[in-house]
Amino acid sequence: MMKPLGLRLQALGYSSLLALGACAATSTLAQPAGRLDEARITQTLQGFVDKNALVGVSALVTVDGKEAYFGAFGLADREAHRPMARDTIVQVYSMTKPLTGTALMQLWEQGKFHLDDPVAKYIPELADVKVFAGTSTSGSPTLVAPNRPMTIRDLT
Repeated sequence: MMKPLGLRLQALGYSSLLALGACAATSTLAQPAGRLDEARITQTLQGFVDKNALVGVSALVTVDGKEAYFGAFGLADREAHRPMARDTIVQVYSMTKPLTGTALMQLWEQGKFHLDDPVAKYIPELADVKVFAGTSTSGSPTLVAPNRPMTIRDLT
C-alpha cells in the first residue's frame, strides 16, 4: 500500500477540493512506483480552470513531510486579473464531509471496520433508531423500525 499523501488545496470552488482530495486520500495521484504523478495533478487542476468550473485553484502536496508538488492555476481575483499564487488566501466552506470521508477511508484501509458493519456496533445509542414512514391522518409523522440496521455504508 502506498503511503498517504499530505495535501493542502486552495480553491475558489468546492468541486476541485473533493475531486483532488478523494484522489489524494486513495493515493491515485501516485504512479505505481510510488512517485507522484505531477502531470496528472496539473492536468486535473488546469482542466477545472479551462472548463470554467473554477476561477482559480492551487495545490500543495507533501510526501513524507516534504513538498512534492505545488501548482497554481487561474485567477485569485477575476475582476483584478490577479493570478492564483502560493500565498493566495481563500475561504473554504463546509470541510466536514471531505475530512470525515478521508478519515473514514484511512480507518477502512487499516481494517478498523467493514462498510456493512451496523453503526450501532460503534454507537450503541443508535441501535433502536426509527425511520420516517409517512404521516398519520392528523398530520404527525409516523416512525417505524427500519427493515434492517443502519450500516456504515448507509452513512457514506
